[in-house]
Amino acid sequence: MSNKNNQVIFTAVIVIAVVLWIVFSGNSSKAPSQVTDGATQATDVADTTAATPATNGDTAATSSDQSANTSNTNSSANGSMIADSGFDVKTDGFSFENYGNEKGVTNLKANDMRRMFGDKVCTRIKGDTCTLTSPARQWMKEINAAMDGGHCEGMAVTSLTMFHKIEDPNTFGAPKTNDLAFDGNTPLQEDIAYWWATQSTEPTMSSVITGKPSDIIKLLSASLSQGQNADTFYSIGIYMADGTGGHAVTPVSITDLGDGKVGLNIYDNNWPNELRTINVDTNAETWNYQASTNPNEQESLYSGDTLELTPSKARMETQDCDFCSGKGHKNTTKGMNTFVLTASGGSLDPAAPKANTTGTTVFVTPDGKRLGYVNGKFINEIAGASAAVFKSAPTVWNNNGLPIFRIPEGITVTMQIANDPTYKYTVSAYGDGKVVKVAKLDVSATKATVVNFGSTVKSVKIKSAVKTSPDIYIGDEENASNKDSSTQFSNVDISEDGEADVTFDDETDQFNIDGDVAGDFNLDVVVSDDNGDYSYSTNDVALADGADMSFDIDQINSEGDALTLQVDQNGDGTFDTQSDVTDDNTAETTDPVVAEDATDN
Repeated sequence: MSNKNNQVIFTAVIVIAVVLWIVFSGNSSKAPSQVTDGATQATDVADTTAATPATNGDTAATSSDQSANTSNTNSSANGSMIADSGFDVKTDGFSFENYGNEKGVTNLKANDMRRMFGDKVCTRIKGDTCTLTSPARQWMKEINAAMDGGHCEGMAVTSLTMFHKIEDPNTFGAPKTNDLAFDGNTPLQEDIAYWWATQSTEPTMSSVITGKPSDIIKLLSASLSQGQNADTFYSIGIYMADGTGGHAVTPVSITDLGDGKVGLNIYDNNWPNELRTINVDTNAETWNYQASTNPNEQESLYSGDTLELTPSKARMETQDCDFCSGKGHKNTTKGMNTFVLTASGGSLDPAAPKANTTGTTVFVTPDGKRLGYVNGKFINEIAGASAAVFKSAPTVWNNNGLPIFRIPEGITVTMQIANDPTYKYTVSAYGDGKVVKVAKLDVSATKATVVNFGSTVKSVKIKSAVKTSPDIYIGDEENASNKDSSTQFSNVDISEDGEADVTFDDETDQFNIDGDVAGDFNLDVVVSDDNGDYSYSTNDVALADGADMSFDIDQINSEGDALTLQVDQNGDGTFDTQSDVTDDNTAETTDPVVAEDATDN
């Protein structure tokens, strides 16, 4: 609307929108389908050939109108306007294009985590400085890494918060969004990263609406017609037919093209200063659009029979922290364990199959219920469980893909993985103030490696199908001495068909490692309390095949403290040797997260 203060014009636009709503509805009373929570969605999925989840377990649509007009730029310029928010891509969109994690780019920091989740993510706060707990720091690192595929979600949402006057562009350096500089603008980059990250948190995830195109057009019409004063506004999620290549854009206006066809005009952050159009057929219930996850990726046809909206209200709330302890604070997602997965490496040949195209990566309960990918197809049989894939992921199994699975606490699960052996795999498990991460895991394409996290997150058992040397990291925000701790075993050699068992008792601060582990590994420990951080490192800890080792991290109270390593050489339950191993200041931490745990953000 050109003049939002003119009540007559405003009322007229609302009347037109309502009339068109009725026309499009065909006198149907069916409302857009809304995902209310992952549990509801999960129990509806039973077909092992279901499509890959897009967001919160929703399946991306397949195209049924490949022959439709696929022009994107101003394709609706000649139609009549249905609804117009007044968003001008040359004023209210960013002048710079979507970006990854190039040198100099800043993503989430500790202050952003505190803004998102509250003080519970801090192990200590001094002045305005928050030192993150080890689970919060690990989560932040993985979320930041996922943004390398593009910041589309953050840019789509940030442009909307500025247009709707929730945030002021002047705060970031200019009176108009389009005038904001990108290079060196750390506050703006952090803000974009903040809004990007909310796609993976509650209650934002559960608020996502997925519906047929005609219903989504009705919902957007009502919102866009309210202009800057809209009570609720939306970002749009689009996906390729196989559920990959998620991309987020900003709705601007809707144009009637006749015969049930409409142009959904958008600000696409891959194309700054250019109004583009998603072509929608409300009769056929299809849509199509030429898009990509980021400007560096080749454009492909995005099409389907459902569209996804994320409403603004849920993003504005303090987000629930599913990796925080339930002690001493209200946590609405307490009772959920979250698993974040990545893959790295693989063939450099772009024509080579990507990880998980045909592989199996699935969580299985003792009674055989499954959640994950079976022969490349998504399946969810676990009541209350859900799955999500970040927008900007070119493939499901990708450093930028980060499949996220949520499973109710108390349900024992094992992860079974038989996948492309040219990749190395990582899984991080979060629950009730703890994180367990297994990184650099080698797997077989035909025989499953099994990773068992039990019903709680604080220990891990690995039965490997192939010889592998993963890193195993365990972080606890509040151990027996009310301290935050992070402990990493680097390059733990596990034989083919061998087992490795790492357990942590948070009541005694005792670690134990045993199984078919033979060789040397590096050990790094960081302990944090209200006074500071104390780190311990030692290289080349030797452990014979079949031997067990135990130590107590409560011994680390200051820099330079030693750990007492007790070894049961033959696994008969009796410690045969005991040695005090001093801190090796020359030791290098394989995973920088341990070193970073000793610093404030």
